[in-house]
Amino acid sequence: MTALLVRSDFVRAPLLAPAQPDGFKEWHHFVVHAEHCPVLININLAAEQRRDGPPQIVPRVIVIARDTRWAGAVQRFDPDELVVSPDLGQLGVGGNHMSVTADGYSVVIDLPAQGIRGELAFTSTSRPFVVNNQPVGTGRMSWLFVPRLRADGWLRIGGTEHRFTRELAYHDHNWGRFQWGDDFSWTWGTVVPRRPDEPWSLVFLQMTDRRRLRATARAVYLWHHDEPAAMLLRSAVTTRSHGIAPVPPDCTLPPPMALLVDGHAPGVPERLEITAARAGDAVHAEFRPTSYVRLAQPSERYLDRCTVLCEAGGTARVTGTVAGRRVDFAGAALFEFLHG
Repeated sequence: MTALLVRSDFVRAPLLAPAQPDGFKEWHHFVVHAEHCPVLININLAAEQRRDGPPQIVPRVIVIARDTRWAGAVQRFDPDELVVSPDLGQLGVGGNHMSVTADGYSVVIDLPAQGIRGELAFTSTSRPFVVNNQPVGTGRMSWLFVPRLRADGWLRIGGTEHRFTRELAYHDHNWGRFQWGDDFSWTWGTVVPRRPDEPWSLVFLQMTDRRRLRATARAVYLWHHDEPAAMLLRSAVTTRSHGIAPVPPDCTLPPPMALLVDGHAPGVPERLEITAARAGDAVHAEFRPTSYVRLAQPSERYLDRCTVLCEAGGTARVTGTVAGRRVDFAGAALFEFLHG
């Protein structure tokens, strides 16, 4: 499993001089599903236009965590603070580091101006899965995800230090060329069981147009222990959203963007149902968010719009039958609702 991970997961950014960075985006995304303090860490690279030259790759680090409320920071770094190892397996952004290790990932977070620091080791307990060249508006995106890992370490945020021991976690790595604000939206979710001895894990993806009227891709990926057990795609998957979450976001990041995306909208549903069935396999999942945070940035297509990602934590129940085996577990979930 380790050899497969090392061969599959590495930095894709076009960093060499002849490379064309136009429209390129890449991020390394980690979720710790700790009941006492769920955490999201995102190290991302994106091409930015310059007035006096070609686009350049600019790094950012995002850290959010929920104790009683979601809180965190989005910090931009200068391009010269980005360091990538020759083997593309290590990524440094200022004092922040991510590397593929012998059995998973090592992540170091150092945002002193925000009062955020931490060190986490993610040990892979399931095989990675790769999807290439998914249409995203007029662009394309690929991704790799590891549906289940074990997280150990610590994170200090908001003046409190949180410790993590053998917590279930999730990782995905996304890269491609597209523009924020193009005609697309998505919903992406990860569900792991509350009981660590429960063998099932679920990942969900739905890509739609901006108004969420036409689905361009849907997928339910179900893992049993470290192996994929079912991959249900396209017309085999249906979704239904119910209502609007009755609570406002805990915060909007970066804070100045709260002036542009006021109130509840765009938000998250009160309840999301996912049903998937094919060739004797059938899965039903229901996600109920309990709180969420908004990450907002200006649109790259329109001067008067912005792109908003709502990161919603909550609970999920998954039931069904896969390959003759009964699926029935309640779990921790984090779903991302992107509004273009």
